[in-house]
Amino acid sequence: MQSMFKKRVSADLSAGASSAPLKSGSEKTVSAAKTPASPQAPGIAGNSAAPASAASAAASPAKEGAAVATDAPHELVSNVTLKGPGMLLVRVVEARGLLHPNGSALVSSPTDKLPYVVIEFDKNEILAAAKDFVATGGLVGWQHRAHFDVSRVSEVVISVYQRGESQDMLVGTTRLTPSFKVDDVQDMWCPLLSMSEGPNAGASVGEVHVQMCFREQSNKPMTIDEFELLKVIGKGSFGKVMQVRKRDTNRIYAMKILRKSHIVERSEVAHTLAERTVLAQILHPFIVPLKFSFQTSEKLYLVLAFVNGGELFHHLQREGRFHEDRARFYSAELLCALDCLHGYNIVYRDLKPENILIDYTGHIALCDFGLCKLNMKEGNKTNTFCGTPEYLAPELLLGQGYTKVVDWWTLGILLWEMLTGLPPFYDENTNEMYRKILSDELVFSPEVSPTAKDLLSRLLQRDPKKRLGNNGADEIKKHPFFAEIDWKKLMARKYQPPFKPNVQSATDTSNFDEEFTSEVPQDSLPDTSHHLSETMQQQFAGFTYQAPAALAGNGLLGQLCRRSRRVMSTPT
Repeated sequence: MQSMFKKRVSADLSAGASSAPLKSGSEKTVSAAKTPASPQAPGIAGNSAAPASAASAAASPAKEGAAVATDAPHELVSNVTLKGPGMLLVRVVEARGLLHPNGSALVSSPTDKLPYVVIEFDKNEILAAAKDFVATGGLVGWQHRAHFDVSRVSEVVISVYQRGESQDMLVGTTRLTPSFKVDDVQDMWCPLLSMSEGPNAGASVGEVHVQMCFREQSNKPMTIDEFELLKVIGKGSFGKVMQVRKRDTNRIYAMKILRKSHIVERSEVAHTLAERTVLAQILHPFIVPLKFSFQTSEKLYLVLAFVNGGELFHHLQREGRFHEDRARFYSAELLCALDCLHGYNIVYRDLKPENILIDYTGHIALCDFGLCKLNMKEGNKTNTFCGTPEYLAPELLLGQGYTKVVDWWTLGILLWEMLTGLPPFYDENTNEMYRKILSDELVFSPEVSPTAKDLLSRLLQRDPKKRLGNNGADEIKKHPFFAEIDWKKLMARKYQPPFKPNVQSATDTSNFDEEFTSEVPQDSLPDTSHHLSETMQQQFAGFTYQAPAALAGNGLLGQLCRRSRRVMSTPT
């Protein structure tokens, strides 16, 4: 059974750096946690640190005040306060004592390519190739310096990979919490931990030398001129999404550009602002973060992390269906994301493969919050007829009103589609599909395991009061289908994903539709024929976002345009 090849409509349906080579035998002295600052970048502006020698491969303790490796970043970073926007400088100098996850010494790969490092902060991912590799002592030099825009507190994740013929191998990962104290230089050796399963899970597979420093920036108004437009990666009824590069930090983002007049004409102002309210609250490892938002008199601009592994839809369409372990992994991460939203009394309402992105390392990132519903406390119901036809729950079709439990129905539909290639009640005739949703029995394919069948039967229970998850997400987490999932480990992103997309660089758009990426990226001129009154402009007051003001762990979420989707709406 092949996955659907046509994108599905989401709708409110009620209205119709330079480097120095690494040399074996040279000595290195780890600098103190605080070092003299240079005007350009305190303590880490240059590439002057000497490489480690094989003899120094014995562990050197991190200096006092160094960053802390984290297991649950969403909890640890909540104690850190940002007073304004800033820039985090991260320099990955080198690694030593690198081991294969099975415990053997790391040697050059079959493709003779050097190990590379992925540096991540707040879903922004940077790939850096090694400058030199010495097998004796497992020495690798990168000397790579990166600048990250800081609009909220987050962790730094550093992962070392070895190139392979068919699939790259994750050597190890370390997670760090920056201090975010201005000009406080952190300089330390950090343990790389194996993410593989089995007896060596969590074992040390080497160390990586990292330097970090935070600098404040002025909170001046942001404009489109601060970004270089690179590629078009999506289009929607309100505007387009482009891959952009922020000129001062060189970070790659996805920028969604919306015309205010189109939003007003379609009565979407309330939804847009409600979404903005949601986005200011959530910090979660499996939700796409919004970095900035700003506006002109004609347009709204949302700047999000660019998740370049592409949509889950893209990979499901290409592969037909997923192995159960892979489907379980994605479902578990999505379950955590939805549980978080429900904790904020938010119903998502539009779960489907098109709204799920895969990052470079293989984790999912939920996006597109245009149909979410706020202030949905326990037991509260809403009646808006919205969503994607294949994923609509029976109680929604019957007009009975629905609660947060509607999201567990859509999770069941998504799991079914991942396992088989199509939603369970799919029909090209929409009315016939609605009839099937309301009355047809579930018919399972032979490849679906007994535990998966049981979970699907409980999630796709037509009576929402009897549906698994009616008493909270923990009901679903305790199901045998997820028996092997350590939820704390999952939330800390300490599982190695079953699939890593093929991404060559931070600007790689090969996982996005060529229909869009072949277009010339440009911000269209203002449309003077749709002048908005001062009253209308006031409706967008408060949309602009650049950084939290003395708020700890305050984050934003974002959405990508609904590509090839028609969206209609009425007030909810």
